[in-house]
Amino acid sequence: MDRELDQTNGPIFLFMHHPPFKIGIAAMDQIMLRDAKTFYDVIAPHKARIRHLFFGHVHRAIFGNWRGISYSCMRGLNHQVALELSKSVDPVAANFEPPAYGVAMLSDDQVTVHLHDFADRSERFFL
Repeated sequence: MDRELDQTNGPIFLFMHHPPFKIGIAAMDQIMLRDAKTFYDVIAPHKARIRHLFFGHVHRAIFGNWRGISYSCMRGLNHQVALELSKSVDPVAANFEPPAYGVAMLSDDQVTVHLHDFADRSERFFL
């Protein structure tokens, strides 16, 4: 990965499965990216060019900032990890909150991520 980052001069958008940091759901934090410190050491020299970090695995809508890098995670298409902010790590609590996917709109000066609940059948109306 380090070699790939060195070979590009433009903005960087990182897409990965496991988050490289704890998200506050203990069961998922136990199975976050292994060797996250090494991962950060590799990307740190390129941090000024990293525009956004996208990850999955958690099956929850999560948005934030990690060490100065904005990030987002989308809900899953089949099941969701429940919002259990406890210290319990076993088992992973899940539920059937509506599935969703994200639409990332990227430009030179902006990153916008829309969360789309595609199975939502509520009536559409105009404001």
